[in-house]
Amino acid sequence: MKILIAYSSKTKNTKKVALELFEEIKDLTTVDIIDIKKTKKQLPNYDLYILGCWVDKATANKNMQRFVENHQITNKNVALFMTCGVPDTHYHAIDSINNFKNLMIKLNNNVIDTFICQGKIDPKILIVFKFLTWRDPNFIHKIDQTMLEWVESSKTHPNAEDFKNIRNWGKKVLTDFSNNN
Repeated sequence: MKILIAYSSKTKNTKKVALELFEEIKDLTTVDIIDIKKTKKQLPNYDLYILGCWVDKATANKNMQRFVENHQITNKNVALFMTCGVPDTHYHAIDSINNFKNLMIKLNNNVIDTFICQGKIDPKILIVFKFLTWRDPNFIHKIDQTMLEWVESSKTHPNAEDFKNIRNWGKKVLTDFSNNN
């Protein structure tokens, strides 16, 4: 079995999660890992594509979407993971991973499983949110006490528990994929 872990990371959250995943499965199968920003060449075919990215506008960020399009990841077996500024149980995190999953299903991919965990919130996003709230008082991401609490709690993520969870998820994905192929 030949696996590709391809990730898009802006603030190194997703990269850290991808590296933990790689460390967990590298001795179990043939696996390549790539940062999609640094990959220009055409990729060989893989049995399983594990795609990881950060959340942008409640779905996969544009770099990951372009990567999927440019490398024609359609009719493939895929597993998806994401990092998000809010806790993994928050509706925004759940909607985001489901939107990524639905995007991949629309491309006729077989989605084996999904995973999402909290990552540090990019401090620049707060500046953008403040500006957008100033321009539109009804802006959905107002800087309020709840938002500030998320920002504070996000500073410790991804953490040891997130890394344990991605490692366990990786083993589960390999088992599920092997059992169904």
